[in-house]
Amino acid sequence: MFPKKPYLLGVSVAGYLHLKEGLPCQDACKYLIHKDNYGLIAVADGLGSAFLSHIGAQKAVEKAIETAIKLLEVNNTSLADIPIKMIEFSRYALIEIAEQEGLNLSNLATTLITVAFDKRGIHSAQVGDGAVVVQINGQLKILTCSLNFEYVNEVMPITTEDYLDGLIFESINNPVDFVSVFTDGCQRAALKKTEIGYEPFEGFFRPVFDFATKINHIEQANKELEEFLMSKKMSEYFEDDKTLVIGVI
Repeated sequence: MFPKKPYLLGVSVAGYLHLKEGLPCQDACKYLIHKDNYGLIAVADGLGSAFLSHIGAQKAVEKAIETAIKLLEVNNTSLADIPIKMIEFSRYALIEIAEQEGLNLSNLATTLITVAFDKRGIHSAQVGDGAVVVQINGQLKILTCSLNFEYVNEVMPITTEDYLDGLIFESINNPVDFVSVFTDGCQRAALKKTEIGYEPFEGFFRPVFDFATKINHIEQANKELEEFLMSKKMSEYFEDDKTLVIGVI
């Protein structure tokens, strides 16, 4: 039996280098379909230079989804306002953890991508690397992606004071067929560079979205997705941790 639309699937897996060195996965993801109508996604990539970034990433995605659920309970909250609020409150949560534990906030450094959607449109906010790709009317489109901005060589975590300078926000106020949110560990496989910037690679997304439409059980699909992300084919592109979340809308 196929899942009822909309539905989400996705996993985070440790990259080859982290497995080899016995390090924890520094990526994290959390997602939810709220009241059979609203899709919520949070994807984080803890910075390798921060020794507790795996905790920062996990706490960030948890707080992001918690924030979105609370905001959706407020009748006058616009769906478009939610992704930025998810990032803001995730940052506050990390500040609180750092103060309670006597840590430098930078020890918890992580990027964060947040997405909120319904049948009428989709909204995404992003600080740091990774990307959001959608399919609308059969066409692939990047919604948010730091690679197409000037500061691509500087990974901007939400723990920096000037994180808002690196905030990217985009909306599509039309129905979307699919959404994919992923960290930089998938970028080389998922995006291709052109003369005008980066574009979604059809050879990656068409099979991925096709797979997502044919699943019977989310749990089993996530196991297969995990195997795919840890496969030799994907490891050839990047040895870093990988996160891929897919929404069928």
